[in-house]
Amino acid sequence: MKVESPQRDLFAGVNQARDPTNATDLERRHIPGIEAPGTVEQGKPFQVAVKVGAMLPHPSERHHFIEFIDFYADQTFLARIALTATGTRPAAMLTICLARPVQRLRAMARCNVHGIWVGQTPITVTE
Repeated sequence: MKVESPQRDLFAGVNQARDPTNATDLERRHIPGIEAPGTVEQGKPFQVAVKVGAMLPHPSERHHFIEFIDFYADQTFLARIALTATGTRPAAMLTICLARPVQRLRAMARCNVHGIWVGQTPITVTE
């Protein structure tokens, strides 16, 4: 007899792709994609693009939408982008400045139906 795995509780913790090389459609719609330079100079501003559903578009409907995107450098909170159901799309362009070396940029997006999802990218900060 085949035993099925239990349904994933999307509101328990932070979600990410179980297998990043073979993400499901649910994962591809919710994981924030981050576009940033691979190397930046400490104390110099640079631009970062964040888009939820970069691999597969996420809906922006009255009953299913991204509520916000939080942006971090390692564990340091940098910004929150608040979104509305039908008036916005889950994407933003940020200008940030890193005062110290960090190893990664992270974005956490909250879908009102499927919980919080994380995306990240490595970055090198030079002096």
